[in-house]
Amino acid sequence: MEHLYHILSSNDWSEESTVDYLPQSFDEEGFIHLSTEQQLLDTANRHFRQERSLRVLEVNPKGLENNLVFEQIGEAIEAYPHLYQSLPQKNIVQCFVLENSPQGFVDTRN
Repeated sequence: MEHLYHILSSNDWSEESTVDYLPQSFDEEGFIHLSTEQQLLDTANRHFRQERSLRVLEVNPKGLENNLVFEQIGEAIEAYPHLYQSLPQKNIVQCFVLENSPQGFVDTRN
């Protein structure tokens, strides 16, 4: 399975953390919102357009399959991955930044 991506709220994660990751929204929603690589920029532009930059966790889903569900919620046209457990540190490949521009968020990793 391809890597998945989680857009962070600014205070949700520290690179120095040694514990499994849970966003503040987990208690209310019961899952961690993820995106495929193809969904990432659209998600950033739809939900975080007012932000200047975003941090994104790249996630290796190996070993998470039992609690990973692709779901179509609300008026969404496509299914998005949701992780119904905490995210182990060992599954976090990297944290990178998406920069906002007049045209929207841009992935500058390449």
